[in-house]
Amino acid sequence: MDNQSDKKTAQPEAAKDTGVIGKLKAYRAANQGDATFTLPQTQVIVEFPKFRKHGAWTQVLAMAKNKIAKAQILYICKVCTFDGEKLSEADWRTYIPMEDANELMGEIFGGSDEELEEDDEGNGSTAAA
Repeated sequence: MDNQSDKKTAQPEAAKDTGVIGKLKAYRAANQGDATFTLPQTQVIVEFPKFRKHGAWTQVLAMAKNKIAKAQILYICKVCTFDGEKLSEADWRTYIPMEDANELMGEIFGGSDEELEEDDEGNGSTAAA
């Protein structure tokens, strides 16, 4: 009997490594490590994980009481280092120039360059304003 119960407990674990969970695990494994981005105005080098878990976003969103702009700043301060140092929200608001802030937010939260090129084409609507 013990042999059968061992098989039952082993099967769900094996099933987790196939299908969608297997794909997700492979994606996470392929995206380990850090990415870097240089802020254009200040030339500060920002490092952040290539793979960022959604749980970190939901945590800061709750801290920001669902205010997206505040949550974005909190998230960046949580996952990024700036020339190897952490910044607080107050530091961000005081010392990061708007152009640098916008560029980094685009890097962290924006889509791929191809998606941005599609946005330049408009929404395809021919209706008059």
